Amino acid sequence: MLQTLSIKNVALITKLSIEFSKGFNVFLGETGAGKSIIFDSLNFVLGGKADKTLIRSGENEMRVDALFSDLSQQVQENLAELGFDGDEIMLSRTLNLDGRSTIRVNAMPATQSILKTIGAMLVDCYSQHESVDLLKSKNHLSMLDKFGGEIVALAKHEVATIYNKEKEISHKINEFGGDEFERERMASLLEYQIQEIEGVNLQVGEDEQLQEKLKLMQNAEKIYEVVGACEGLLSDGMSSCLQSLQQSSSFLASLSQFDEVCDCKERLDSARYEIEDIVQTLNAIKDNADFDEREFEKMDRRLDEIKRITKKYGGSIENAIAFLEQAKEKFNNLQDSEFMLAKLQKEKDLCRQQLISACEKLTEIRKSTAKEIERKIVEELKQLGMKSSMFEVSINQLTEPTANGNDNVEFIFSANKGQELKSLSKTASGGELSRFMLAVKTIFAKIGGAQTLVFDEIDSGISGETGNIVGCKLAGISKDAQVLCITHLPQVASHANAMYFVSKKEVDNSTFTQVSNLNEEEIIQNLAKMVVGENLTETAILQAKEMRDKALNK
Repeated sequence: MLQTLSIKNVALITKLSIEFSKGFNVFLGETGAGKSIIFDSLNFVLGGKADKTLIRSGENEMRVDALFSDLSQQVQENLAELGFDGDEIMLSRTLNLDGRSTIRVNAMPATQSILKTIGAMLVDCYSQHESVDLLKSKNHLSMLDKFGGEIVALAKHEVATIYNKEKEISHKINEFGGDEFERERMASLLEYQIQEIEGVNLQVGEDEQLQEKLKLMQNAEKIYEVVGACEGLLSDGMSSCLQSLQQSSSFLASLSQFDEVCDCKERLDSARYEIEDIVQTLNAIKDNADFDEREFEKMDRRLDEIKRITKKYGGSIENAIAFLEQAKEKFNNLQDSEFMLAKLQKEKDLCRQQLISACEKLTEIRKSTAKEIERKIVEELKQLGMKSSMFEVSINQLTEPTANGNDNVEFIFSANKGQELKSLSKTASGGELSRFMLAVKTIFAKIGGAQTLVFDEIDSGISGETGNIVGCKLAGISKDAQVLCITHLPQVASHANAMYFVSKKEVDNSTFTQVSNLNEEEIIQNLAKMVVGENLTETAILQAKEMRDKALNK
Protein backbone atom coordinates (compact mmCIF):
# COMPACT_ATOMS: atom_id res chain seq x y z
CA MET A 1 0.00 0.00 0.00
CA LEU A 2 0.98 3.66 -0.37
CA GLN A 3 2.35 4.69 3.02
CA THR A 4 3.77 8.17 2.38
CA LEU A 5 3.59 10.66 -0.51
CA SER A 6 5.98 13.64 -0.36
CA ILE A 7 5.53 16.49 -2.85
CA LYS A 8 7.76 19.51 -3.40
CA ASN A 9 7.21 22.49 -5.74
CA VAL A 10 4.34 20.99 -7.76
CA ALA A 11 1.85 23.66 -8.91
CA LEU A 12 0.31 25.18 -5.74
CA ILE A 13 2.17 22.77 -3.46
CA THR A 14 5.40 24.05 -1.92
CA LYS A 15 6.18 21.16 0.41
CA LEU A 16 3.73 18.49 1.49
CA SER A 17 3.94 15.04 3.06
CA ILE A 18 0.83 12.87 3.42
CA GLU A 19 0.66 9.72 5.56
CA PHE A 20 -1.99 7.30 4.27
CA SER A 21 -3.86 4.60 6.09
CA LYS A 22 -5.07 1.21 4.99
CA GLY A 23 -8.63 0.95 3.74
CA PHE A 24 -10.65 3.80 2.27
CA ASN A 25 -8.88 7.21 2.04
CA VAL A 26 -11.03 10.15 0.88
CA PHE A 27 -9.95 13.63 -0.25
CA LEU A 28 -12.34 16.56 0.17
CA GLY A 29 -12.05 20.21 -0.81
CA GLU A 30 -13.34 22.84 -3.16
CA THR A 31 -12.60 22.71 -6.88
CA GLY A 32 -9.17 24.21 -7.57
CA ALA A 33 -7.85 23.59 -4.06
CA GLY A 34 -5.30 21.07 -5.32
CA LYS A 35 -6.85 17.62 -4.90
CA SER A 36 -6.12 16.59 -8.48
CA ILE A 37 -2.57 17.99 -8.15
CA ILE A 38 -1.94 15.40 -5.43
CA PHE A 39 -3.12 12.62 -7.75
CA ASP A 40 -1.13 14.12 -10.65
CA SER A 41 1.95 14.04 -8.43
CA LEU A 42 1.32 10.37 -7.63
CA ASN A 43 0.93 9.62 -11.33
CA PHE A 44 4.23 11.46 -12.01
CA VAL A 45 6.20 9.39 -9.51
CA LEU A 46 4.64 6.21 -10.92
CA GLY A 47 6.15 6.93 -14.35
CA GLY A 48 3.45 9.10 -15.91
CA LYS A 49 3.94 12.08 -18.20
CA ALA A 50 6.54 14.59 -17.03
CA ASP A 51 4.93 18.02 -17.50
CA LYS A 52 7.31 20.86 -16.59
CA THR A 53 4.38 23.32 -16.52
CA LEU A 54 3.53 21.70 -13.15
CA ILE A 55 6.72 23.12 -11.61
CA ARG A 56 5.71 25.78 -9.08
CA SER A 57 6.17 29.33 -10.35
CA GLY A 58 9.56 30.73 -9.32
CA GLU A 59 11.11 27.28 -8.71
CA ASN A 60 13.59 25.37 -10.89
CA GLU A 61 12.66 21.81 -9.98
CA MET A 62 9.83 19.69 -8.65
CA ARG A 63 10.18 16.41 -6.77
CA VAL A 64 7.85 13.62 -5.65
CA ASP A 65 8.68 10.65 -3.39
CA ALA A 66 6.36 7.71 -2.68
CA LEU A 67 6.95 4.98 -0.11
CA PHE A 68 5.02 1.71 -0.55
CA SER A 69 5.02 -0.87 2.26
CA ASP A 70 3.39 -4.18 3.18
CA LEU A 71 3.84 -5.40 -0.39
CA SER A 72 2.09 -8.62 -1.33
CA GLN A 73 4.09 -11.76 -2.00
CA GLN A 74 3.29 -11.56 -5.72
CA VAL A 75 4.46 -7.93 -5.97
CA GLN A 76 7.65 -8.79 -4.05
CA GLU A 77 8.37 -11.65 -6.47
CA ASN A 78 7.76 -9.39 -9.48
CA LEU A 79 10.02 -6.68 -8.04
CA ALA A 80 12.72 -9.26 -7.27
CA GLU A 81 12.83 -10.11 -10.98
CA LEU A 82 13.70 -6.44 -11.59
CA GLY A 83 16.41 -6.51 -8.92
CA PHE A 84 14.50 -4.94 -5.99
CA ASP A 85 14.09 -6.97 -2.80
CA GLY A 86 12.10 -6.43 0.39
CA ASP A 87 8.52 -5.74 1.48
CA GLU A 88 8.72 -1.98 0.84
CA ILE A 89 9.94 0.23 -2.00
CA MET A 90 10.70 3.93 -2.37
CA LEU A 91 10.10 5.71 -5.68
CA SER A 92 11.60 9.16 -6.31
CA ARG A 93 11.40 11.42 -9.34
CA THR A 94 12.45 14.99 -10.12
CA LEU A 95 11.88 17.28 -13.10
CA ASN A 96 13.57 20.61 -13.82
CA LEU A 97 12.71 23.52 -16.11
CA ASP A 98 15.07 22.16 -18.80
CA GLY A 99 12.86 19.08 -19.04
CA ARG A 100 15.45 16.76 -17.49
CA SER A 101 14.08 14.10 -15.19
CA THR A 102 15.92 11.93 -12.67
CA ILE A 103 14.44 8.70 -11.33
CA ARG A 104 15.49 6.57 -8.39
CA VAL A 105 14.07 3.33 -7.03
CA ASN A 106 15.29 2.51 -3.51
CA ALA A 107 17.91 5.28 -4.03
CA MET A 108 19.26 3.53 -7.17
CA PRO A 109 19.07 5.21 -10.62
CA ALA A 110 16.32 3.79 -12.86
CA THR A 111 14.67 4.43 -16.24
CA GLN A 112 11.15 5.69 -16.87
CA SER A 113 10.29 2.31 -18.40
CA ILE A 114 11.27 0.52 -15.19
CA LEU A 115 9.37 3.11 -13.14
CA LYS A 116 6.19 2.61 -15.20
CA THR A 117 6.50 -1.17 -14.86
CA ILE A 118 6.81 -0.92 -11.09
CA GLY A 119 4.03 1.70 -10.90
CA ALA A 120 1.62 -0.62 -12.74
CA MET A 121 2.32 -3.34 -10.14
CA LEU A 122 1.62 -1.02 -7.22
CA VAL A 123 -1.25 1.29 -8.24
CA ASP A 124 -4.30 1.08 -10.49
CA CYS A 125 -5.68 4.53 -11.33
CA TYR A 126 -9.18 5.37 -12.49
CA SER A 127 -9.59 8.73 -14.19
CA GLN A 128 -11.60 10.34 -16.99
CA HIS A 129 -8.77 9.30 -19.34
CA GLU A 130 -9.28 5.68 -18.35
CA SER A 131 -13.00 6.07 -19.05
CA VAL A 132 -12.08 7.04 -22.60
CA ASP A 133 -9.85 3.97 -22.85
CA LEU A 134 -12.70 1.78 -21.65
CA LEU A 135 -14.86 3.01 -24.52
CA LYS A 136 -12.29 1.80 -27.06
CA SER A 137 -13.03 -1.75 -28.12
CA LYS A 138 -9.34 -2.36 -28.91
CA ASN A 139 -8.72 -2.42 -25.13
CA HIS A 140 -11.43 -4.94 -24.30
CA LEU A 141 -9.45 -8.03 -25.30
CA SER A 142 -6.62 -7.24 -22.88
CA MET A 143 -9.15 -6.62 -20.09
CA LEU A 144 -10.83 -9.97 -20.74
CA ASP A 145 -7.47 -11.75 -20.82
CA LYS A 146 -6.38 -10.08 -17.58
CA PHE A 147 -9.50 -11.40 -15.88
CA GLY A 148 -8.79 -14.87 -17.28
CA GLY A 149 -5.47 -14.95 -15.44
CA GLU A 150 -2.84 -17.65 -15.85
CA ILE A 151 -4.97 -20.09 -17.86
CA VAL A 152 -5.46 -17.46 -20.58
CA ALA A 153 -1.81 -16.39 -20.38
CA LEU A 154 -0.60 -19.96 -20.97
CA ALA A 155 -2.96 -20.45 -23.93
CA LYS A 156 -1.84 -17.10 -25.42
CA HIS A 157 1.81 -18.10 -25.01
CA GLU A 158 1.15 -21.32 -26.93
CA VAL A 159 -0.55 -19.39 -29.75
CA ALA A 160 2.26 -16.82 -29.93
CA THR A 161 4.93 -19.55 -30.05
CA ILE A 162 3.26 -21.39 -32.94
CA TYR A 163 2.47 -18.11 -34.75
CA ASN A 164 6.11 -17.00 -34.59
CA LYS A 165 7.26 -20.41 -35.81
CA GLU A 166 4.92 -20.20 -38.83
CA LYS A 167 6.14 -16.67 -39.52
CA GLU A 168 9.75 -17.88 -39.46
CA ILE A 169 8.95 -20.69 -41.92
CA SER A 170 7.18 -18.20 -44.23
CA HIS A 171 10.27 -16.01 -44.14
CA LYS A 172 12.44 -18.96 -45.19
CA ILE A 173 10.04 -19.74 -48.05
CA ASN A 174 10.17 -16.10 -49.18
CA GLU A 175 13.97 -16.28 -49.25
CA PHE A 176 13.63 -18.74 -52.12
CA GLY A 177 12.20 -15.94 -54.25
CA GLY A 178 8.52 -16.73 -54.61
CA ASP A 179 7.50 -18.49 -57.85
CA GLU A 180 9.75 -20.54 -60.15
CA PHE A 181 10.46 -17.63 -62.50
CA GLU A 182 11.52 -15.41 -59.61
CA ARG A 183 13.77 -18.15 -58.20
CA GLU A 184 15.49 -18.57 -61.58
CA ARG A 185 16.02 -14.83 -61.80
CA MET A 186 17.49 -14.75 -58.31
CA ALA A 187 19.72 -17.76 -59.02
CA SER A 188 21.10 -16.02 -62.16
CA LEU A 189 21.82 -12.87 -60.19
CA LEU A 190 23.54 -14.78 -57.39
CA GLU A 191 25.62 -16.76 -59.89
CA TYR A 192 26.79 -13.54 -61.55
CA GLN A 193 27.67 -11.98 -58.17
CA ILE A 194 29.59 -15.09 -57.08
CA GLN A 195 31.60 -15.18 -60.31
CA GLU A 196 32.30 -11.45 -60.16
CA ILE A 197 33.66 -11.56 -56.61
CA GLU A 198 35.56 -14.82 -57.04
CA GLY A 199 37.09 -13.48 -60.27
CA VAL A 200 38.91 -10.78 -58.28
CA ASN A 201 40.35 -13.31 -55.80
CA LEU A 202 40.20 -10.98 -52.83
CA GLN A 203 42.76 -11.31 -50.05
CA VAL A 204 42.26 -9.61 -46.69
CA GLY A 205 44.73 -6.70 -46.28
CA GLU A 206 45.80 -6.67 -49.95
CA ASP A 207 44.37 -3.20 -50.58
CA GLU A 208 46.39 -1.71 -47.71
CA GLN A 209 49.59 -3.37 -48.98
CA LEU A 210 49.01 -2.06 -52.50
CA GLN A 211 48.37 1.45 -51.26
CA GLU A 212 51.65 1.40 -49.30
CA LYS A 213 53.65 0.07 -52.27
CA LEU A 214 52.14 2.63 -54.64
CA LYS A 215 52.94 5.39 -52.19
CA LEU A 216 56.56 4.22 -52.05
CA MET A 217 56.83 4.04 -55.84
CA GLN A 218 55.31 7.51 -56.27
CA ASN A 219 58.03 8.87 -53.96
CA ALA A 220 60.85 6.61 -55.22
CA GLU A 221 63.21 9.37 -56.33
CA LYS A 222 62.95 11.32 -53.10
CA ILE A 223 63.25 8.14 -51.02
CA TYR A 224 66.38 7.06 -52.92
CA GLU A 225 67.99 10.48 -52.44
CA VAL A 226 67.18 10.93 -48.73
CA VAL A 227 67.88 7.32 -47.71
CA GLY A 228 71.17 7.36 -49.65
CA ALA A 229 72.27 10.51 -47.85
CA CYS A 230 71.43 9.01 -44.44
CA GLU A 231 73.24 5.79 -45.31
CA GLY A 232 76.37 7.76 -46.28
CA LEU A 233 76.43 9.67 -42.99
CA LEU A 234 75.98 6.51 -40.97
CA SER A 235 78.38 4.05 -42.69
CA ASP A 236 80.50 5.49 -45.58
CA GLY A 237 84.04 6.66 -45.00
CA MET A 238 86.41 7.09 -42.08
CA SER A 239 84.32 9.86 -40.56
CA SER A 240 81.02 7.94 -40.58
CA CYS A 241 78.96 7.37 -37.49
CA LEU A 242 79.67 3.61 -37.42
CA GLN A 243 83.42 4.15 -37.86
CA SER A 244 83.47 6.65 -35.00
CA LEU A 245 81.54 4.31 -32.73
CA GLN A 246 83.86 1.42 -33.50
CA GLN A 247 87.00 3.49 -32.81
CA SER A 248 85.55 4.84 -29.57
CA SER A 249 84.79 1.32 -28.42
CA SER A 250 88.37 0.24 -29.21
CA PHE A 251 89.79 3.13 -27.20
CA LEU A 252 87.66 2.28 -24.19
CA ALA A 253 88.64 -1.42 -24.35
CA SER A 254 92.04 -0.54 -22.92
CA LEU A 255 90.33 0.66 -19.74
CA SER A 256 88.06 -2.36 -19.29
CA GLN A 257 89.35 -2.85 -15.71
CA PHE A 258 87.22 0.13 -14.68
CA ASP A 259 83.53 -0.78 -14.27
CA GLU A 260 82.11 2.59 -15.28
CA VAL A 261 84.27 2.74 -18.43
CA CYS A 262 83.39 -0.86 -19.27
CA ASP A 263 79.67 0.01 -18.97
CA CYS A 264 80.11 2.93 -21.40
CA LYS A 265 81.89 0.63 -23.90
CA GLU A 266 79.00 -1.85 -23.78
CA ARG A 267 76.49 0.95 -24.44
CA LEU A 268 78.57 2.17 -27.42
CA ASP A 269 78.65 -1.36 -28.84
CA SER A 270 74.88 -1.63 -28.38
CA ALA A 271 74.37 1.65 -30.23
CA ARG A 272 76.65 0.48 -33.04
CA TYR A 273 74.72 -2.77 -33.47
CA GLU A 274 71.42 -0.81 -33.61
CA ILE A 275 72.78 1.61 -36.23
CA GLU A 276 74.15 -1.29 -38.30
CA ASP A 277 70.62 -2.75 -38.32
CA ILE A 278 69.20 0.63 -39.36
CA VAL A 279 71.74 0.85 -42.20
CA GLN A 280 70.68 -2.59 -43.46
CA THR A 281 67.00 -1.58 -43.35
CA LEU A 282 67.75 1.66 -45.25
CA ASN A 283 69.66 -0.35 -47.86
CA ALA A 284 66.61 -2.56 -48.38
CA ILE A 285 64.32 0.49 -48.69
CA LYS A 286 66.70 2.06 -51.24
CA ASP A 287 66.89 -1.15 -53.25
CA ASN A 288 63.06 -1.31 -53.39
CA ALA A 289 62.65 2.32 -54.35
CA ASP A 290 62.96 1.68 -58.04
CA PHE A 291 60.10 3.13 -60.12
CA ASP A 292 58.86 0.58 -62.63
CA GLU A 293 56.09 2.20 -64.68
CA ARG A 294 54.61 -1.09 -65.85
CA GLU A 295 54.60 -2.50 -62.32
CA PHE A 296 53.07 0.73 -61.02
CA GLU A 297 50.22 0.59 -63.56
CA LYS A 298 49.62 -3.09 -62.80
CA MET A 299 49.28 -2.47 -59.08
CA ASP A 300 47.15 0.64 -59.67
CA ARG A 301 44.73 -1.36 -61.85
CA ARG A 302 44.58 -4.09 -59.23
CA LEU A 303 43.74 -1.56 -56.51
CA ASP A 304 41.00 -0.02 -58.69
CA GLU A 305 39.53 -3.46 -59.26
CA ILE A 306 39.47 -4.18 -55.52
CA LYS A 307 37.86 -0.78 -54.83
CA ARG A 308 35.18 -1.40 -57.47
CA ILE A 309 34.22 -4.77 -56.00
CA THR A 310 34.30 -3.66 -52.36
CA LYS A 311 32.22 -0.56 -53.14
CA LYS A 312 29.63 -2.80 -54.75
CA TYR A 313 29.61 -5.50 -52.08
CA GLY A 314 29.92 -3.96 -48.65
CA GLY A 315 32.64 -1.31 -48.63
CA SER A 316 35.56 -3.51 -47.52
CA ILE A 317 37.32 -6.74 -48.50
CA GLU A 318 36.00 -8.44 -45.35
CA ASN A 319 32.40 -7.46 -46.14
CA ALA A 320 32.73 -8.52 -49.79
CA ILE A 321 34.04 -11.95 -48.74
CA ALA A 322 31.14 -12.28 -46.25
CA PHE A 323 28.69 -11.32 -49.04
CA LEU A 324 30.26 -14.01 -51.23
CA GLU A 325 29.73 -16.70 -48.59
CA GLN A 326 26.09 -15.68 -48.10
CA ALA A 327 25.50 -15.61 -51.86
CA LYS A 328 26.95 -19.11 -52.21
CA GLU A 329 24.66 -20.37 -49.43
CA LYS A 330 21.59 -18.80 -51.03
CA PHE A 331 22.58 -20.10 -54.46
CA ASN A 332 23.04 -23.65 -53.15
CA ASN A 333 19.65 -23.44 -51.44
CA LEU A 334 18.04 -22.32 -54.68
CA GLN A 335 19.64 -25.20 -56.55
CA ASP A 336 17.91 -27.50 -54.10
CA SER A 337 14.83 -25.29 -53.85
CA GLU A 338 12.20 -27.77 -55.06
CA PHE A 339 13.02 -30.23 -52.29
CA MET A 340 13.45 -27.52 -49.63
CA LEU A 341 10.25 -25.72 -50.60
CA ALA A 342 8.24 -28.91 -50.41
CA LYS A 343 9.70 -29.62 -46.98
CA LEU A 344 9.08 -26.08 -45.70
CA GLN A 345 5.54 -25.98 -47.09
CA LYS A 346 4.77 -29.24 -45.31
CA GLU A 347 6.12 -27.75 -42.06
CA LYS A 348 4.08 -24.59 -42.62
CA ASP A 349 0.86 -26.56 -43.28
CA LEU A 350 1.40 -28.54 -40.07
CA CYS A 351 2.15 -25.32 -38.20
CA ARG A 352 -1.04 -23.71 -39.53
CA GLN A 353 -3.11 -26.67 -38.29
CA GLN A 354 -1.48 -26.37 -34.86
CA LEU A 355 -2.08 -22.61 -34.85
CA ILE A 356 -5.76 -23.00 -35.70
CA SER A 357 -6.13 -25.63 -33.00
CA ALA A 358 -4.35 -23.44 -30.42
CA CYS A 359 -6.49 -20.43 -31.40
CA GLU A 360 -9.68 -22.48 -31.04
CA LYS A 361 -8.53 -23.60 -27.58
CA LEU A 362 -7.81 -19.98 -26.61
CA THR A 363 -11.20 -18.87 -27.96
CA GLU A 364 -13.00 -21.46 -25.85
CA ILE A 365 -11.11 -20.33 -22.74
CA ARG A 366 -11.99 -16.71 -23.53
CA LYS A 367 -15.66 -17.58 -24.03
CA SER A 368 -15.72 -19.36 -20.70
CA THR A 369 -13.96 -16.38 -19.08
CA ALA A 370 -16.42 -14.02 -20.79
CA LYS A 371 -19.41 -15.81 -19.24
CA GLU A 372 -17.84 -15.44 -15.81
CA ILE A 373 -16.99 -11.75 -16.24
CA GLU A 374 -20.50 -11.07 -17.67
CA ARG A 375 -22.11 -12.65 -14.63
CA LYS A 376 -19.94 -10.78 -12.14
CA ILE A 377 -20.22 -7.36 -13.81
CA VAL A 378 -24.03 -7.61 -14.08
CA GLU A 379 -24.15 -8.61 -10.42
CA GLU A 380 -21.98 -5.60 -9.46
CA LEU A 381 -24.05 -3.23 -11.63
CA LYS A 382 -27.25 -4.39 -9.93
CA GLN A 383 -25.68 -3.62 -6.56
CA LEU A 384 -24.79 -0.17 -7.94
CA GLY A 385 -28.44 0.56 -8.67
CA MET A 386 -28.50 -0.51 -12.35
CA LYS A 387 -30.94 -3.35 -11.85
CA SER A 388 -32.08 -3.57 -15.50
CA SER A 389 -28.60 -3.37 -17.01
CA MET A 390 -27.31 -6.05 -19.36
CA PHE A 391 -23.72 -6.73 -20.32
CA GLU A 392 -22.14 -9.16 -22.77
CA VAL A 393 -18.67 -9.85 -24.11
CA SER A 394 -18.97 -10.17 -27.89
CA ILE A 395 -16.32 -12.47 -29.37
CA ASN A 396 -16.02 -12.69 -33.16
CA GLN A 397 -13.45 -14.42 -35.32
CA LEU A 398 -10.79 -12.54 -37.26
CA THR A 399 -10.12 -13.42 -40.90
CA GLU A 400 -6.53 -14.37 -40.08
CA PRO A 401 -4.92 -15.57 -36.81
CA THR A 402 -2.48 -13.29 -34.99
CA ALA A 403 0.10 -13.80 -32.26
CA ASN A 404 -2.70 -12.81 -29.86
CA GLY A 405 -5.19 -15.37 -31.15
CA ASN A 406 -8.06 -15.22 -33.61
CA ASP A 407 -10.58 -13.19 -31.61
CA ASN A 408 -12.05 -9.73 -31.85
CA VAL A 409 -13.57 -8.76 -28.48
CA GLU A 410 -15.98 -5.94 -27.70
CA PHE A 411 -17.96 -5.11 -24.58
CA ILE A 412 -21.62 -4.42 -25.33
CA PHE A 413 -23.98 -2.89 -22.81
CA SER A 414 -27.55 -1.83 -22.13
CA ALA A 415 -28.40 0.29 -19.09
CA ASN A 416 -32.18 0.05 -19.37
CA LYS A 417 -34.78 -2.64 -19.95
CA GLY A 418 -35.83 -2.88 -23.59
CA GLN A 419 -32.72 -1.07 -24.80
CA GLU A 420 -30.65 -2.91 -27.40
CA LEU A 421 -27.19 -4.08 -26.41
CA LYS A 422 -24.63 -1.78 -28.07
CA SER A 423 -20.97 -0.86 -27.68
CA LEU A 424 -20.13 1.08 -24.51
CA SER A 425 -19.25 4.19 -26.50
CA LYS A 426 -22.80 4.36 -27.93
CA THR A 427 -24.88 3.58 -24.85
CA ALA A 428 -23.20 4.52 -21.57
CA SER A 429 -23.69 7.99 -20.06
CA GLY A 430 -21.06 9.56 -17.80
CA GLY A 431 -22.64 8.29 -14.60
CA GLU A 432 -23.30 4.85 -16.06
CA LEU A 433 -19.73 4.63 -17.29
CA SER A 434 -18.41 5.55 -13.83
CA ARG A 435 -20.45 2.78 -12.26
CA PHE A 436 -19.43 0.33 -14.96
CA MET A 437 -15.78 1.13 -14.31
CA LEU A 438 -16.35 0.70 -10.58
CA ALA A 439 -17.85 -2.72 -11.25
CA VAL A 440 -14.79 -3.65 -13.31
CA LYS A 441 -12.41 -2.45 -10.60
CA THR A 442 -14.35 -4.36 -7.97
CA ILE A 443 -14.04 -7.72 -9.68
CA PHE A 444 -10.39 -7.16 -10.57
CA ALA A 445 -9.61 -6.24 -6.96
CA LYS A 446 -11.12 -9.56 -5.87
CA ILE A 447 -8.90 -11.56 -8.24
CA GLY A 448 -5.70 -9.92 -6.99
CA GLY A 449 -5.02 -6.68 -8.82
CA ALA A 450 -2.92 -3.76 -7.61
CA GLN A 451 -2.77 -3.17 -3.84
CA THR A 452 -3.67 0.52 -4.19
CA LEU A 453 -6.61 1.78 -6.26
CA VAL A 454 -6.99 5.46 -7.10
CA PHE A 455 -10.36 6.95 -8.11
CA ASP A 456 -10.42 10.53 -9.35
CA GLU A 457 -14.07 11.65 -9.02
CA ILE A 458 -15.60 8.21 -9.59
CA ASP A 459 -18.93 9.73 -8.47
CA SER A 460 -19.15 12.01 -11.51
CA GLY A 461 -22.71 12.08 -12.83
CA ILE A 462 -24.37 10.33 -9.87
CA SER A 463 -26.13 11.46 -6.69
CA GLY A 464 -28.55 10.43 -3.95
CA GLU A 465 -28.90 6.77 -3.06
CA THR A 466 -26.67 5.75 -5.95
CA GLY A 467 -23.89 7.75 -4.30
CA ASN A 468 -24.40 5.76 -1.12
CA ILE A 469 -24.20 2.53 -3.10
CA VAL A 470 -20.95 3.69 -4.71
CA GLY A 471 -19.58 4.55 -1.27
CA CYS A 472 -20.49 1.07 0.00
CA LYS A 473 -18.83 -0.48 -3.02
CA LEU A 474 -15.61 1.52 -2.56
CA ALA A 475 -15.58 0.59 1.12
CA GLY A 476 -15.99 -3.04 0.08
CA ILE A 477 -13.06 -2.79 -2.33
CA SER A 478 -10.94 -1.26 0.46
CA LYS A 479 -11.16 -4.54 2.37
CA ASP A 480 -9.04 -6.16 -0.35
CA ALA A 481 -6.97 -3.14 -1.40
CA GLN A 482 -6.13 0.39 -0.29
CA VAL A 483 -8.44 2.95 -1.92
CA LEU A 484 -7.66 6.64 -2.57
CA CYS A 485 -10.61 8.70 -3.76
CA ILE A 486 -11.55 12.30 -4.58
CA THR A 487 -15.27 12.88 -4.05
CA HIS A 488 -17.84 15.66 -3.77
CA LEU A 489 -20.61 13.42 -2.43
CA PRO A 490 -21.20 13.07 1.33
CA GLN A 491 -22.79 9.66 0.64
CA VAL A 492 -19.42 8.44 -0.67
CA ALA A 493 -17.21 10.30 1.81
CA SER A 494 -19.11 8.98 4.81
CA HIS A 495 -17.65 5.50 4.25
CA ALA A 496 -14.02 6.64 4.57
CA ASN A 497 -11.55 5.16 7.03
CA ALA A 498 -9.42 8.29 6.71
CA MET A 499 -10.41 11.72 5.40
CA TYR A 500 -8.15 14.52 4.15
CA PHE A 501 -9.25 18.11 3.57
CA VAL A 502 -7.42 19.99 0.81
CA SER A 503 -7.50 23.79 0.88
CA LYS A 504 -5.71 26.85 -0.50
CA LYS A 505 -4.00 29.49 1.62
CA GLU A 506 -2.66 32.90 0.63
CA VAL A 507 0.47 34.27 2.34
CA ASP A 508 2.44 37.33 1.17
CA ASN A 509 0.92 37.39 -2.33
CA SER A 510 1.57 33.68 -2.73
CA THR A 511 -0.93 30.82 -2.86
CA PHE A 512 -0.20 27.31 -1.70
CA THR A 513 -2.10 24.06 -1.05
CA GLN A 514 -2.32 22.47 2.37
CA VAL A 515 -3.78 19.13 3.51
CA SER A 516 -5.32 18.32 6.90
CA ASN A 517 -5.95 14.80 8.18
CA LEU A 518 -9.42 15.17 9.76
CA ASN A 519 -10.37 13.74 13.13
CA GLU A 520 -13.83 12.25 13.65
CA GLU A 521 -15.42 15.52 14.81
CA GLU A 522 -13.99 17.35 11.77
CA ILE A 523 -15.24 14.55 9.51
CA ILE A 524 -18.81 15.07 10.80
CA GLN A 525 -18.57 18.83 10.25
CA ASN A 526 -17.29 18.45 6.71
CA LEU A 527 -19.96 15.90 5.85
CA ALA A 528 -22.57 18.35 7.13
CA LYS A 529 -21.07 21.16 5.01
CA MET A 530 -21.26 18.89 1.95
CA VAL A 531 -25.00 18.58 2.64
CA VAL A 532 -26.04 22.15 3.49
CA GLY A 533 -23.03 24.36 2.73
CA GLU A 534 -20.96 26.56 5.08
CA ASN A 535 -23.86 27.64 7.30
CA LEU A 536 -24.06 24.58 9.56
CA THR A 537 -27.21 23.76 11.50
CA GLU A 538 -27.81 21.31 14.29
CA THR A 539 -30.03 19.32 11.94
CA ALA A 540 -27.23 19.07 9.39
CA ILE A 541 -24.80 17.89 12.08
CA LEU A 542 -27.25 15.22 13.23
CA GLN A 543 -27.85 14.16 9.64
CA ALA A 544 -24.08 13.88 9.07
CA LYS A 545 -23.65 11.80 12.24
CA GLU A 546 -26.46 9.49 11.17
CA MET A 547 -24.94 9.15 7.70
CA ARG A 548 -21.52 8.39 9.20
CA ASP A 549 -22.85 5.86 11.73
CA LYS A 550 -24.85 4.10 9.07
CA ALA A 551 -21.83 3.89 6.74
CA LEU A 552 -19.41 2.60 9.38
CA ASN A 553 -21.80 0.01 10.79
CA LYS A 554 -22.65 -1.62 7.46
